[in-house]
Amino acid sequence: MHTVIIKSEKLKKLATAALLMVLVMACGREGNRPAGNNPATVERTSSVIPVELRDVSRDLFRTDTPASHHFGNLEVSLYGEYCDHSNLELRSRRYGAVALAAEGTVLRFRSVENLVWYLQEKGLEDNDLQVIGIVDFISAKRIMKPDALMYHLSRNLPSPGGSWVSAMDPDADSSLLYNIGEAYPGTRHSWEEVRAFLTENKEGF
Repeated sequence: MHTVIIKSEKLKKLATAALLMVLVMACGREGNRPAGNNPATVERTSSVIPVELRDVSRDLFRTDTPASHHFGNLEVSLYGEYCDHSNLELRSRRYGAVALAAEGTVLRFRSVENLVWYLQEKGLEDNDLQVIGIVDFISAKRIMKPDALMYHLSRNLPSPGGSWVSAMDPDADSSLLYNIGEAYPGTRHSWEEVRAFLTENKEGF
């Protein structure tokens, strides 16, 4: 009986390690992946539409670029679009953000830091926008509200804007979150903390 338990535990550890390797390999290959192909993901789908978006068109965040993410059950064109802060193309599915301005303009960003710096430069607070959504690094497809995510800062895990910030669903598999922390040592923060940090450290850390 003890042998079976030991083998089971070893299998769980091996499965977790393999999952982390797939995640890491996917991060490294994303820049070369053509638009429209989905990377290997670890995700939990959600049909919940954020309250602020319940009365908007289902095509609000869609363009001629194929949808690459979802915000609740709204499809979002993000990968392959251009950042409203840096004017650079979004080339990673694991990073990015969208926002809906007060007048109804859809804004897209390559990274958490590009979003924060845009807000800083425009003198905007979160509540000056109708809604903000940030890509969950773990799923590489799901967009979540900023305060529903945690922010991993690690010099070993670069983000497109250059500030080493990765937004992650805190309710993702605990073993996976632990292993990411082991592979990419760093610190984890709330939205308020990471926004304050990025506002004061525009060149990263």
